[in-house]
Amino acid sequence: MYKIGKTLSAAAVASVAMLTVGTAHAETVNIGFLGALSGPDAGWGLPGLTGNQMFIDEVNADGGLDVCGTRYNLNMVTFDDEATGSKALQGAKQLVLEHDVKFISAIGGNPADATHPFLTQKKVIYASLISTDIKPDRPYLIAGGDVTPRIDMMRPGYHKARNPELSRWAVLSQDDTIGLTSQAWEVGSALVDGWEVVYDEHYSLDTVDFAPIVTAVLATKPDVVSLNLSYPDFVVSIIEQLYVQGYKGEISANYLDSESILTKVPAAYLEGAVDSFPLFDDPWWGEGSSQHKFYDDWMKRYGPGGPEDVHRGITGIDWDHVIMLKVWAEGVKAACSFDADKVIAALQAADSVDTILGPGPFTGAEMWGINNMVATPVPVNEHRNGVKRIQAVLDFSEWFEPRKEAIIAHVRSKGMMYDQN
Repeated sequence: MYKIGKTLSAAAVASVAMLTVGTAHAETVNIGFLGALSGPDAGWGLPGLTGNQMFIDEVNADGGLDVCGTRYNLNMVTFDDEATGSKALQGAKQLVLEHDVKFISAIGGNPADATHPFLTQKKVIYASLISTDIKPDRPYLIAGGDVTPRIDMMRPGYHKARNPELSRWAVLSQDDTIGLTSQAWEVGSALVDGWEVVYDEHYSLDTVDFAPIVTAVLATKPDVVSLNLSYPDFVVSIIEQLYVQGYKGEISANYLDSESILTKVPAAYLEGAVDSFPLFDDPWWGEGSSQHKFYDDWMKRYGPGGPEDVHRGITGIDWDHVIMLKVWAEGVKAACSFDADKVIAALQAADSVDTILGPGPFTGAEMWGINNMVATPVPVNEHRNGVKRIQAVLDFSEWFEPRKEAIIAHVRSKGMMYDQN
């Protein structure tokens, strides 16, 4: 299962099919982007605007989204919720009541908790980056394009397969919905895969000085330090402290923004670090792939000298949000409607849904109580010479089946199952 190497062919990660040609043209349909565009969580939000806008412009250039013969232009309306529940609710109301959005692209976590009663009442589909937000009382919340927390569950086993001599796992993340839930799933998986979990704590969202926290982590003498779903800015600070305090073991995380981290530590220090957000110029995808096309198109538009130069390198988040936007668009086409109930039903009924990470069915009831998670293949990266590269693409369902009872028991012991919080 954890053999390092390709487990899926390039064909298995093909792109979403081209939109079909319609006959009539109608009005513009608004979609919302509700996420952190500033603050420590902005690394999961702000870059996602690029991928979404690229897809919207592609659809509109092709005449609009074809909904069974009628074409609709798409338009994106944004709101910066700063990863705060109260602001997210304000934004959700503004997007729905003032702009009549039919779909919201979001990060999730505390904002999902705050907005779901309103969005459920209004029947607006909300696409979270994290599957931990899925619950039976949130019928219009979908997730899974971002492989959280599946990758967090599979990383301990990946490290163990890479080096069976390792035994001590330390994990930390912020004290919020995202961190608490995802870390429970990771720790349960680490225990099942034979790790001694020597540190399992959460730090305050107000933390500025990570030196004492990292000192406490290193006092447990870990072989691997996992940052679970720590916010991008927090990741940079924690890894800087690991370096300063002389940690020599392995580093693992849900998401590593290499460009930012390498402003604080040398590339050699990040060598071998593991995460799950590949770059689309990765040789894994192959020349001429849809992933390489995304990379080339992004660089021409947003890269150095481009007309909308963002003055940074491309990241995994640039493509992360657009996964579920494309999934929603395919659901609209299959349902011949923007009606949320019909779109969700069409997605759940499909044998498989194509995504830019590869095809997968809508599933998840065992973990979340409802089949609102698209189960894409799960890429695993290692940092090599300052650049992260895919080492394996894994099948979560195959991995989860023999482990699920023990993992779920641990998550339940933490009070983090969908019916407990």
